[in-house]
Amino acid sequence: MAKKSRQAYKQAPWRRQIQSIGLSLLPVVTIAVIVSLYLVISAQAAEAGLEIMNLHYEEEEILRSIANLRTKLAWTTSYTQMHKRAEKLGLEDSPAGEIYYMSIDGYKGKNAVLISPPPGKEDRISTFIEESYNESLSEWFLETFFLSEVRSDGGGS
Repeated sequence: MAKKSRQAYKQAPWRRQIQSIGLSLLPVVTIAVIVSLYLVISAQAAEAGLEIMNLHYEEEEILRSIANLRTKLAWTTSYTQMHKRAEKLGLEDSPAGEIYYMSIDGYKGKNAVLISPPPGKEDRISTFIEESYNESLSEWFLETFFLSEVRSDGGGS
């Protein structure tokens, strides 16, 4: 009963040639697909890089225009320019004897804005470094995975 069955017919030679050509072209087609995917992804990355570069140029241009506008505002509101504008409008300087100041009860004036700390004081915020930043990766690994088990068991510190 254990007879070996034989194929009743041979495959046609052209069929074997097509199969061998197909098997030999399979790696070429696979490489071509991978290369085409790589090119598409590279093109998208290059396009994104150019767009980012253009946005940086726009940002620099906007920052320059803001700086120019601030300079114009500072110059327009300078004392000499304001004095010239006041003279053109017919306003005159008032003598010191004609200036009156009023005190208003409850008004404390504008709050002073401290941009930097007073001289002589140390800036403790910049000198303070968290302890976790002084720890090496191996120390963190040991403490996190091995020493935490000892602590949870009740032993250790």
